[in-house]
Amino acid sequence: MIKMYYVSMMELRQLKYFIAVAEELHFGRAAERCHIAQPPLSQQIKRLEEELGVTLLERTSRKVSLTPEGAEFLDRARDIFGRLDEAVDRVQSMSRGEEGCLRVGFIGPAALSPLPQAIRKFREDNPRIKLDFSAKSTTGQLPMLRNDRLDVAFVRLFGHDVEGLEQQAFLREPYVLALPEGHDLAELENVDIKQLDGQPMIFNQRIAQPALYRSLIGSFHKAGFMPNIVQEVNTEQSTVALVATGLGVALVPASSAYDRRAGVVFRPLSGDLPYWEITALWKARKETALLKRFLAVVAGFRSVPS
Repeated sequence: MIKMYYVSMMELRQLKYFIAVAEELHFGRAAERCHIAQPPLSQQIKRLEEELGVTLLERTSRKVSLTPEGAEFLDRARDIFGRLDEAVDRVQSMSRGEEGCLRVGFIGPAALSPLPQAIRKFREDNPRIKLDFSAKSTTGQLPMLRNDRLDVAFVRLFGHDVEGLEQQAFLREPYVLALPEGHDLAELENVDIKQLDGQPMIFNQRIAQPALYRSLIGSFHKAGFMPNIVQEVNTEQSTVALVATGLGVALVPASSAYDRRAGVVFRPLSGDLPYWEITALWKARKETALLKRFLAVVAGFRSVPS
């Protein structure tokens, strides 16, 4: 309680005046330095000593000197102002988006998109900003975004509820066909979806993206047949791995071709198919200076053909 009393009674200007007198060891020069008349300055120093119950300065008609307590208090007062300056610089830097922490969520396939390059560029340009990453499915990221546990999320939207969220397409690309090396269709430069009739296929799980699953099934239905699904998996990486075993062929985003997995080849695919997309989401009215700075860098790496 006593310490709280001191804090409430003591003013920063008293500390400022004390530092000036302690460094000048002359009330007249200290008063000029603080742009105050000498009598009020002397009164403020006296009041500070009374509040502390400690003599900080020895005064004679010929000189002013620090007591041992005064010398210790001078070091502490300088430290207080140093910390105050640091705090001011810190919050001003945060308000400009130059410092702080940004929580970024992303789906696994985003690792094969331009997102890693965008993040690297952002980190190089903003070394004082900490990035906290969370790799989760779209379904896992959306509640984290709404509950302010993520600042921005890179997701794959297909029938999801995005009310109250801002969004911007980051990546839009076509599907390609992943085939086991040596497959007959691998001899073609381009594969038509109708040529997949009867082919054993590896599909993403219906439960993971039911709306997308229905859309892809609809594409095959329009082509005049239903796909021969032999296995369902939950990630694109697992899909490509199973294609390498020869289990079947699969539709994968074009960026999957960057994964130079042995035993797998990729071919362009024609047909009435949806695009594969990654979208950046953030909470409406939560565009801090830091988030705006991040989104500006990310915008330079967008790949969204018109």
